[in-house]
Order: sequence, then structure tokens, then C-alpha cells
Amino acid sequence: MLSQMLGTLSGVVIGGAIAFLASYVNEKSKWGRSQATRWDERRLQAYSDFLIVTRGMHSLAARLVRIRAGDSDPHGMSLQDGAAELGELERERIQRWQEVQLLGSPNAVAIGDELNRCTWTLEYFAYGELTGDADWLLINREAYRLRREFSTAARDDLGVTNAEIAVPEWQDAWTPRDHMIEVRRRAQPLPPS
Repeated sequence: MLSQMLGTLSGVVIGGAIAFLASYVNEKSKWGRSQATRWDERRLQAYSDFLIVTRGMHSLAARLVRIRAGDSDPHGMSLQDGAAELGELERERIQRWQEVQLLGSPNAVAIGDELNRCTWTLEYFAYGELTGDADWLLINREAYRLRREFSTAARDDLGVTNAEIAVPEWQDAWTPRDHMIEVRRRAQPLPPS
């Protein structure tokens, strides 16, 4: 009888321990998944905020370069107003960059460093400290390439399948003038068949 009671008691203890262990492992797994999701959401926000402000700086730099070249801004922005706005965006970019450095993957941070250097070069053009049409075109292509590479690194970090963003066919050969030649060529009526 004692052996039967010990057998039953040990069965209950072992069963309870297995149930506790299974419950513990399940809860720990749930907690880990919720933490991973939480950090993925924060990384996504940090990456997108950084790219949005950086792209805004690049667009504003292009507007300022056009104004310096003598073109009028369609929204009536002056060089002084544009420079002040560029300075505000720079402060915001620095804040967003700090978030990327804290949450981002090493690869995304490394590419982001290059993108920051490219952004500073665009700022030099915007402030008139660098000039030259050929150099301006090159740095814009570099900015596009780095934004695309940063997006790919962010997508990879976030586990997006097929993370690499394809390079458009026009990327290396594109200039506004070449693009207009291509548009005009396509707009010509096709010969009758």
C-alpha cells in the first residue's frame, strides 16, 4: 500500500513539475516574442523617421542649390529661410540618428554613417560652399544609392523577406536631360504598321 501511495504521489509530483515546466517555457516564449515585436516596432520607427528627415534634407538642399543658381523657388522660399529650415532638419536628423545608433543593426548603422557624410556634403552644396554641376549630379546619385542601401539594411534587420531593393535600370545613366530625351522619344507617334 505504501508503495502504491508513493507511486501515485511521485506521479502527481512529476506530472505537476512537467505541467509547471511546460507553462514556464510557454510563458517565457510568449514574453520573448512580445519583446521582439516591441523592439522591431521601435526599430521600424527609428529607421523610417531617419530616412524621412534625411530625404527631406536632400530635397531641401536641391531647392537651395537651384535658388543659388538663379532659379526662383515655386513656393517663394528665400536662401535665408531655406538655410534656417535646413538647420532645423539637421537637428532633427541628429536626434533620429541617435535612435538608429541605439536600436539599429551594425550594418544599418555603418551605412547610415555613410549616408550622414553624404548629407553633410549636400548641405555644403546648399550653403554654396561646394559648387559644380558634375559634382552635384554625382553626390545626388550617391545619396540615392545610400538611401537605397540603408533601406535594404533596415529591411534585412527587420526580417523582411527579399530585403534587397532592386536597382532601377535608369539609376546609373539617369540625368534630367537624358530622361527628357527618352520621354520625347517615347512621345513621338509610332510609324504605321
